Amino acid sequence: MELREIKGLPDYSDIIELINAEWPPESEWGEKTEDEKVGEMIRSHNLKTDTVKYLFEDNRVIGFYRYTRWPRENPDPHKAHTLDIAILPSMQKQGLGGRLMADMIEDCRHKGFQQLLSRSMRNNRGSIKLHQSSGFTVYMETEDSIVWELNPQLQSFSAIRFGKLNPNPGK
Repeated sequence: MELREIKGLPDYSDIIELINAEWPPESEWGEKTEDEKVGEMIRSHNLKTDTVKYLFEDNRVIGFYRYTRWPRENPDPHKAHTLDIAILPSMQKQGLGGRLMADMIEDCRHKGFQQLLSRSMRNNRGSIKLHQSSGFTVYMETEDSIVWELNPQLQSFSAIRFGKLNPNPGK
């Protein structure tokens, strides 16, 4: 498996299966068409502040994450916020979400972020478990979601720790 950072604007239509996995029919985006979902991903993407990485297995994208400096307009960023993290349904329950989360935390730590925020919908048990097992604590709660926080500087995660994931291909 290989993790690659995607520079520029990703072609979100290439990962629509992942977007659908992240936003199933019962979610707030569930009733949107695939074109509407891709359009929203493009509209919400910020070239200056977003980081996107794809997880590949045999040249097939099986997972991805996206996070951003938060708030995006902050000229002296110390906070980041996850926007997306998803694994293909056929590849779930194998620890791959943990690999992606560990890499995201390490990337945030490397970039000097002191707070990483993330949100789980209350009905997404997998997301809640992932955040808990990754060291996040509850920052605040709303009627439909939990907002998590973690200080990447206090974590010592390495994607390598979770298996044979190559975050630096060619090295």
